[in-house]
Amino acid sequence: MSDGQSISANTAKSIQSLAAKAITTQSEFSEKLVEFNRHWLERIQTEANELWDLLWRSNGTPSLAEKIKISQAWLKGATERGAQDAMYALEAARTLGAIELKAQTAGKDTVPDSKAA
Repeated sequence: MSDGQSISANTAKSIQSLAAKAITTQSEFSEKLVEFNRHWLERIQTEANELWDLLWRSNGTPSLAEKIKISQAWLKGATERGAQDAMYALEAARTLGAIELKAQTAGKDTVPDSKAA
């Protein structure tokens, strides 16, 4: 093989390696996004159910004091769920950031040397 063919073969191997890593990273990223989306869809369903329960129970009692207790209980639960949502969002961002960082650091190892070309 001549030097030009050798450089081209090395470049081709590097490109194939980068493409394989990109596909792996994209697959991992996509799996996590699907997982996160499912979580948020479940949370939306939970919130809708909780709200319907609040309305059902609140409209089912004539007592103002009981309505206040029901509303306070719902508000406490909503606050707790909101805090859980915030923690989950931070964890999701951290996970996606770790995937991206891993991809960036792994890509540096296989980038062809521009001086060799």
